[in-house]
Amino acid sequence: MVILDWTFLGRQAYRTALRLQYRQASRVAAGGAPLLIFLEHPPTITLGRHANASHLKLSLEELAARGIEVHRVKRGGDVTYHGPGQLVGYPVASLGSISVPRWVEGHAQAVVRFLQGHQIPATWSGENPGVWVGGDKIAALGFHISRRVSTHGFAVNIDADLSYFNTIVPCGLRDRGVTSMRALGVQIPALEVAAGQLAGLVAESFGWSLGAARQAEQVLNELEGPTHLRAAG
Repeated sequence: MVILDWTFLGRQAYRTALRLQYRQASRVAAGGAPLLIFLEHPPTITLGRHANASHLKLSLEELAARGIEVHRVKRGGDVTYHGPGQLVGYPVASLGSISVPRWVEGHAQAVVRFLQGHQIPATWSGENPGVWVGGDKIAALGFHISRRVSTHGFAVNIDADLSYFNTIVPCGLRDRGVTSMRALGVQIPALEVAAGQLAGLVAESFGWSLGAARQAEQVLNELEGPTHLRAAG
């Protein structure tokens, strides 16, 4: 039985999150246990492997002036936004015998069940990958699989400032909108509470056992080194 530990790291810079994922992925590739890393980012735009740069509505200079970082990344998908109030989940795990489509859909269905549990009629679309409420996307998914180990993951708009999405064409879909739990008028869980709920649902999707909620400082020490070393780096 696979045991899935999870952690909530609070707000972390995007480059830090990439570094944490890749270090954990090296552990998993060497036979280590999976870890579902939850966090939120400062305002950040990412472009996936096949992203069209024309889906940025502002220049890089204009985005930088607004305090928005831009990163090209290895995940699938087009362009998306991450920022405060959006819960991001990075499941760093070996797929084992799980197919890539099943891996993606399993996480999507976990997000759907989470949102439905909060009275939101969310659905998964494989045609336009993501979790939707009507014609508005509430969660995006994009994974990178290397040597059967997954990095990157999913992002759920809980209390995000949706105006930031006006700087991009989200996922390259010009005729669709975005929404959040806040915009839909439901009670908003704290991000760490939502992380614990989603961790259980992800484990359930794959028949895994939910393990420990790892303390953020412990995980950061393991993957980045003690606080004084992280600050020096």
